[in-house]
Amino acid sequence: MSEEKSPWMCHVCHHYSTIGEGIVCDECYMLTCNEHITTATVLNNESGLYELKKICVECQFKKSLNQ
Repeated sequence: MSEEKSPWMCHVCHHYSTIGEGIVCDECYMLTCNEHITTATVLNNESGLYELKKICVECQFKKSLNQ
């Protein structure tokens, strides 16, 4: 069997690819390319501990506007 290549598209820059996989943002759950995602430290209010999350630039921008 050959591996099926599923197309994906970055929701920020609309980069389209069938190579590899996009990365899902932990905030908005949309696919993003490597160029538009970063790992951020986010406080979990329930546990009081900090967690590492992958967050896209759009969600980062929204958070910076709300602060």
